[in-house]
Amino acid sequence: MNARVPHVGTYRRELPVSLERLYENAIDWEHLPYLHRSTFSRIEPIDSGDWGFRARVWTHPYEEQRAFVIELRLDRDCRRWITRTLEGSGTGTEIWTHAFSLAQRTTLVVVDFFVPGAGKTAAVRLRDYYYRLYAQLYDEDVAMMTARESELDRIRAGQPSRKVTREVIGEIAEVRARLPLEIEFAGVRFRVIELGGELIAFSARCAHLMGPLGEGRIEGGVVECPWHGYRFDIHSGECVSGAACRLAPAPTVKINSDGKVVLETI
Repeated sequence: MNARVPHVGTYRRELPVSLERLYENAIDWEHLPYLHRSTFSRIEPIDSGDWGFRARVWTHPYEEQRAFVIELRLDRDCRRWITRTLEGSGTGTEIWTHAFSLAQRTTLVVVDFFVPGAGKTAAVRLRDYYYRLYAQLYDEDVAMMTARESELDRIRAGQPSRKVTREVIGEIAEVRARLPLEIEFAGVRFRVIELGGELIAFSARCAHLMGPLGEGRIEGGVVECPWHGYRFDIHSGECVSGAACRLAPAPTVKINSDGKVVLETI
């Protein structure tokens, strides 16, 4: 611990996730302005790797002049990560997080906050601020980590995709009334939407880290993952935000002459 900087409080919480998911989450700088959009508005990486990251960050709401630089360093041997503010508001602040595995998917985090120059009155205010902030951040992170673990479980189970090439999903009026519609086809989840008067399906799972793409914002035929902001062309599946990944092929949506909506593989 940093004895040179005043300690203003300790936040403890038992989380229903593994150490592996917590380490992955800690060094994942990309999710900050998306999953935590009510706290962070923008991030620009300076350096990153398995060790952690260093980045310029802006809080929400965005103000250009309020940027600050943080560095997070992960020490797996000590089961901890330390976040330091290197430049900008709060320079010298350190947040030490220790993780204790209680079970395969249960981890206790102990988070200590150190803020330079914090007197008694300020320490109480800062402690309350950090407690509220970290409760919210972990609420959002746990939702992401548990959803990702569930998707990984599906893959680890090795459940083969059903050999389905055609499936009726309902009458056209019924389907339109239920849009947007998430459906499983051949063991894979897809989202069916209406775009430019046409029914179209796309993968409901992000090609990056398996985020809930079906819940993403759609604009101009492009869907954005709510976890990391990766953007995909709904028609082609191509990632248009620069990453080397693409969506799983989606079935074609057709309307038969009898008014039934059918999913078909090409």
